[in-house]
Amino acid sequence: MSNGHGLSIVYSRDAIARRVQDLGTQITADFSEGNIACVGVLPNSMVFMADLIRVIDCSLTCDFLKVGTEDSKRVDVAFGQPNDFSARDVLLIQGVVDTGITLSFIAGHIEETWKPRTLKVAALINRENHRKVDCPVDYACFELSKEGFVAGYGLGIHEQHRGAPFLGLAEAP
Repeated sequence: MSNGHGLSIVYSRDAIARRVQDLGTQITADFSEGNIACVGVLPNSMVFMADLIRVIDCSLTCDFLKVGTEDSKRVDVAFGQPNDFSARDVLLIQGVVDTGITLSFIAGHIEETWKPRTLKVAALINRENHRKVDCPVDYACFELSKEGFVAGYGLGIHEQHRGAPFLGLAEAP
């Protein structure tokens, strides 16, 4: 079920497109020198990242990482070329920042091992009211305070609804 049946629409396709365009414009202005290393956290960032990089008007590269699901203390760099991130601006792209635990871990790993010039975070959905760990989100399409599981536009619930063109909420699966 990838079309979103059973989800209540929170953000339409048009609302998402407008916000992604706004973020792309802001990121372009903030990184006018270009050469951004865009790093998407799989799998939830895939659709958001694809749309976002098309509206960032400066030089960039794309890499992906995934936090190990069986070993939550492991970060695997997947599908990327071996890159030197030192002295580069890294834009970490996430689908949802909720408790902040995963983002805090990934950001710490990137800063410690990659040593970028700067590290900024872009999120499709920021749920600051759910934070357990302090972690900054520099660019957020949407601040969501409503309760429920968010799906659609690349986000899934048990791998369902990722293909829905909107963002919606579902009750516990």
